[in-house]
Amino acid sequence: MWYRNFPIRGIQFYDGPINVQNCTFRKFAALEGRHTSALAFRLNNAWQSCPNNNVTNLHFENVPITSRVFFGEPGPWFNGLDMDGDKTSVFHDVDGSVSEYPGSYLIKEDNWLIRHPDCIDVPDWRGSICSGRYAQVYIQAYRSPNLQMKIIKNDYYTHPLYLEGALSKSTHYQQYQPVITLQKGYTIHWDKTAPEELVLWLINFNKNDWIQVGLCYPKGTTFSILSDIHHRLLKKTEKTGVFYPSLQMDRLEYRYPTKGYYYWDDDTGLLFLKLKAQHEKEPFAFCSVKGCERIRIKANLPKKAQISDCQAKAYPKYAEKPSVDVPMPKKLPATHMDHFVELKVESYKTRYLHLKDDFAYISVDGKKFSLSEDGIQVVVVDGHDGKVVDQMSFRNSILQGIPGQIDNYVNNIRDNSIVVMMSKGRFIAKGPWSKVLEKLGAQRGFKLKDKMAFVGYKGSFRPFWVRLSTDDEAVKIFQALPVPVVKKMKL
Repeated sequence: MWYRNFPIRGIQFYDGPINVQNCTFRKFAALEGRHTSALAFRLNNAWQSCPNNNVTNLHFENVPITSRVFFGEPGPWFNGLDMDGDKTSVFHDVDGSVSEYPGSYLIKEDNWLIRHPDCIDVPDWRGSICSGRYAQVYIQAYRSPNLQMKIIKNDYYTHPLYLEGALSKSTHYQQYQPVITLQKGYTIHWDKTAPEELVLWLINFNKNDWIQVGLCYPKGTTFSILSDIHHRLLKKTEKTGVFYPSLQMDRLEYRYPTKGYYYWDDDTGLLFLKLKAQHEKEPFAFCSVKGCERIRIKANLPKKAQISDCQAKAYPKYAEKPSVDVPMPKKLPATHMDHFVELKVESYKTRYLHLKDDFAYISVDGKKFSLSEDGIQVVVVDGHDGKVVDQMSFRNSILQGIPGQIDNYVNNIRDNSIVVMMSKGRFIAKGPWSKVLEKLGAQRGFKLKDKMAFVGYKGSFRPFWVRLSTDDEAVKIFQALPVPVVKKMKL
């Protein structure tokens, strides 16, 4: 029996690497009640998604830009969207023919292992457009097949990724397959006692690519750590080196083909290693030309060891500031009526020694608008073509003394308009003026704090991409919004 709400997909990414070139997609259009997209991912994917999946020279005919990609959402057919492969979906948009950002990677919007501060969200896709250098680590846990693994990137330590493992619970080992950002630090934790034996596979690493990992173990654990190369076709394994204990974290940098170091932090219960590829790799191969490079850890655990979750002690000690190692590509100019408008809204407090200041701006396709005084900045974008049609600022004195002024302004905005707002300084967060946010799509019951960023819509329906962000210190919305803004047809 064919179900009316089954998601329609033109190409379905699974495992990989998958390469899609020179394809034209026709008449893929999502309906209200039926997800439809030209590109998507296998439903209920327990396996993996390869970061080398890529697309080039794709064309779309009668496909709204909102229906080019869909990463899924919890609900019918997608279930909880919480299987390991669902969480790690990714592909490379080589020429920007899908996203308008050549060289970008399209990722699931909440995968903080591969996000960075400049990623641009695409709410209709439930995804984000990012840049970076990515690979994978296969983490095999022996004699402990039923553990849940938690992996955390040090620069987003409040956003861990939980993986259940890709294999059946009846196997003698379990395998976790996260996609990671190279040249970054991570920690790994477990919901029970750490495995006695771990094998870390460097997958899709080019020569000299590296990450640093801190693995949680009970205090009193001793280790035997070596490196090897596994020849998958020959089914042979060759030992290549040994890791020796060091009393200094800096020694991890001294990684040689036959020798490396590990560092045990007794305060946090973390075992630190630097995983660095020693050999060249062919472009779309998973492993090096010599074979699969691996690190094997055998742990002698103390008796009656407790749960191996060190997150509370690891952070903020090992927290890092989020950074952008690979700059975001510049958006291609619009060549079709159906295209993205790039919106960036930020408002935050800055501190330099004893000096404090506030920084805030709105950017529409690279054109910036800022506010000189404390208050609210409003920018109006035409929902038909994405052009800025008006801007207005409202000082605190206006918001407090004449709140009807901003209400009248919003009432006079034409229908089918994208309305972007941001606050600067200690703006008047309470008062009658804030009702205009509800007129533009904000959910009722919100409470504004010192900082606000808002992307709303003046029209006959509420688009999925309407967003309100408010915080005491900093707010940020980076979005690629579709124009023309069109309501989905009903199923």
